[in-house]
Amino acid sequence: MNSRIVVILIGLWATSIMVALLMANGNQLKDFDPDLTLAQAASKQHFDESFADILQDAGIGHGTVVHFTANTRCFCNQLSESHQLEISNSLANSGYGFSTVSISEHPAIGNVINHFPALAVIDKLGKLRYLGPYATGLGCFTGNNLVADIARIATSEQYLGATVNTEARGCFCAA
Repeated sequence: MNSRIVVILIGLWATSIMVALLMANGNQLKDFDPDLTLAQAASKQHFDESFADILQDAGIGHGTVVHFTANTRCFCNQLSESHQLEISNSLANSGYGFSTVSISEHPAIGNVINHFPALAVIDKLGKLRYLGPYATGLGCFTGNNLVADIARIATSEQYLGATVNTEARGCFCAA
C-alpha cells in the first residue's frame, strides 16, 4: 500500500475520532438551571433562610459543604470529583465538614435544584453562603473553576446574603 494512502487514512481516522469526541462532549454542555427553577426560587425574599432550613431538615448541620447528587448515573458527577476534593480541602482548615445529599431522596431540595453536580455552603451560623455548580465549561474542566471564589465567599467575615449561581453552562445532569 502506498505510504501516502496510509497517511491519508490515518488522518481521516484521527479526524473522525476527534469529531466524535467533540460531539459526545458537546452533548454534556447544558444549562445548570434551564427552566429557571432555582432562579425563581432564589428571587424570593427569604430564600437563603428557607433553603438553609430545608438542608437542616435533611440532616445538614452548620459549617457544612453539601455536595448534591441524584440516584441517576451521571458522568458529570465523576468529573466534579476533583472540585469536590479541592473545595473540601480548602474549607476544612476553616472548620467546614463535607456531606453528600441525594436530590432524589429529598423532594424539597429537588424542587429547587434539579441539575447536578452542585453544592451548597452553610456557614457556622447556619447561613447559606453559596448555592450552585462547582465549575462551568465543557466537561467542567475547560471553563471556570469556581472553587476559589466559593472558598472566598464561604470564609468572608462579612455576610451579604447567599451567592446563588444559576447562570452556568457546563456538564450537568438532570435529577
